Amino acid sequence: MKHLLTKIIPAMLLVLALNTGCDHISSWINPQPEIVGGYSKQRSISDEELQLFEQATASLQGVEYTPLNVATQIVAGTNYRFLCKARAIDANGKKGKRQYAVIVIHKPLPNQGEARILSIEREER
Repeated sequence: MKHLLTKIIPAMLLVLALNTGCDHISSWINPQPEIVGGYSKQRSISDEELQLFEQATASLQGVEYTPLNVATQIVAGTNYRFLCKARAIDANGKKGKRQYAVIVIHKPLPNQGEARILSIEREER
């Protein structure tokens, strides 16, 4: 009886999840790991990551970027994908409409060079 229950209950949960489209049940039964080589989930920015962001974006002019969160990807070094608030600033210092942007910064392995911006893209929200 005990052996039978250990097979029936998981099978019933699986059927319930598949038939009702309840993603939370199917993910509970079979949690999906992060994709190897992909970005981590977005999270709060550490002090070290904020310092990296500020150093890499220090020479940018005409737009004010405020990082909100970050995701990382391990490559030959680390890619940091920062979601930011962005505002254009004209020559008189007047700020434009707030938008969102994604800035990807690559930090190479130690002794392999300085961190650099790989891309800046507008994010539609």
